[in-house]
Amino acid sequence: MKHMTTIACAVFLAGCSQHGWDGRQVASAQAAPVAGPTLEMFQSRIDSDYIVPFMAGEVDRWLDLFDDDVVGLHNRLPAMEGKPALRSFADFVSANLVVAEMSVTLTGLRQEGDLAYTWGTYRSRLLMRETGEPMPGHNENGKVFFVWKKQSDGSWKLAVDMGNELPASSMQ
Repeated sequence: MKHMTTIACAVFLAGCSQHGWDGRQVASAQAAPVAGPTLEMFQSRIDSDYIVPFMAGEVDRWLDLFDDDVVGLHNRLPAMEGKPALRSFADFVSANLVVAEMSVTLTGLRQEGDLAYTWGTYRSRLLMRETGEPMPGHNENGKVFFVWKKQSDGSWKLAVDMGNELPASSMQ
């Protein structure tokens, strides 16, 4: 009988490690850690949801990647705040330029709560739509910095999109 009481107490205590005295779920020291976003996950999103639609001029599809309050910080342009401003930029690019080449290589990731930061390099080649000539003043190589914001459904969207050209001498 003493052995049965010991087993009953062990079963009761095991149940208490997952539920408080009032039955609510409580954190367990043995709970599996929640996996966070990975650099590979963000790279895949940039490749499929940023580069592909931007190169194709699919502005609506491209904008799906961005948080409503996005801020775009691109070369020689004022800050673009919100999706309508980013739409104007993308519409201008689509109407006036050909994105002949575009790639991003993410090299770093940090996460703090519902924000994640990625950075790396980019390469692009923009041509004037009318003439086919390279876009004047466009160096083709630079650095990128993205701030990702976790959405209520668990997905991640871009909250800040920043790219800056590097001097040609720094890419040798």
